[in-house]
Amino acid sequence: MTRPAFEHLPLRKGDPPFSAWSLYGPDDQLGTLNILTPDVVTAAAKEITTGVRIGLDAPVDYLARPPHDRKPLTHTVIHKAPRAVHDDLLDFNTQISSQWDGFRHFGYQSLGLFYNGAKVSQLSGPEATANLGMHAWCAQGIVGRGVLLDYLHWSDSQGQTYDKLGDHAITVEELNAVAESQGVTFKKGDILLIRTGFHAGYETLSAEEKISWSHQHPTSHVGVETSRSMAKWLWDSQFSACTSDAPAFEAIPKRSTGIDDLFLHEILLSGWGMPIGEMWNLEQLSRHCHQTKRYTFFLTSMPLHVVGAVGSPSNAVAIF
Repeated sequence: MTRPAFEHLPLRKGDPPFSAWSLYGPDDQLGTLNILTPDVVTAAAKEITTGVRIGLDAPVDYLARPPHDRKPLTHTVIHKAPRAVHDDLLDFNTQISSQWDGFRHFGYQSLGLFYNGAKVSQLSGPEATANLGMHAWCAQGIVGRGVLLDYLHWSDSQGQTYDKLGDHAITVEELNAVAESQGVTFKKGDILLIRTGFHAGYETLSAEEKISWSHQHPTSHVGVETSRSMAKWLWDSQFSACTSDAPAFEAIPKRSTGIDDLFLHEILLSGWGMPIGEMWNLEQLSRHCHQTKRYTFFLTSMPLHVVGAVGSPSNAVAIF
């Protein structure tokens, strides 16, 4: 399949800005995960040479208090008395820690439309179906070559400082500079991981400051810039998915330039069907990458198999 140029988006007249609806068919459920063909995955498996494995999930209750009034984790251990047996009962919002955003999560806000034109009423409410649920990803999982761009490490090396817990926006030029400094060349189907430094910044806070951070208003987060050049870079690089360690992939508050005041979430999730990972724990991964001078690895992730799911813990592992 020939991938259309970014300048040719949207693919069809009348579709939302920058969308690629029907690129993989009108009923597609995988979006850019379609790029992870057997050939792409087989090539990615060659990254495994030492067997070192690094988990990329923070604890589900990592944040002292989840922002946006999201339900925190409740973990109940049930003793099946009188036997020496226990069960677990978990109750939590899938957006409160390391997670994937699915295609049902964030639509085109002004249109109320999701990937391939799905409507709000088709995804929630009495008439809802399981369309665009994350269960579709579970048939094969998310496996491919992961690429870490350690923006925090690069920024430190350049003598640059920024607020790791603020609205610092990372540019395309900076990401390209990070890739060049690490000797990274992207390949079709790569899973992009950006270390913004959020986790490093969060760990400097006291217990009281962590609570205050969760209640900040307006919300502000470090992330990539919301711009036409960033959208074009992500599309042209042919990533199968993109993730970072920050609470939102793009910097918040949003300052859109050249993309009709859209969020990147709208374009990536609902325009292209590109999974977005957020709040991944990339600290140990960063240390290992710099120690070994290797910034690519085999990445495997299996979302929760819940029919119609909106989001899921990432359950991700990097293997070297």
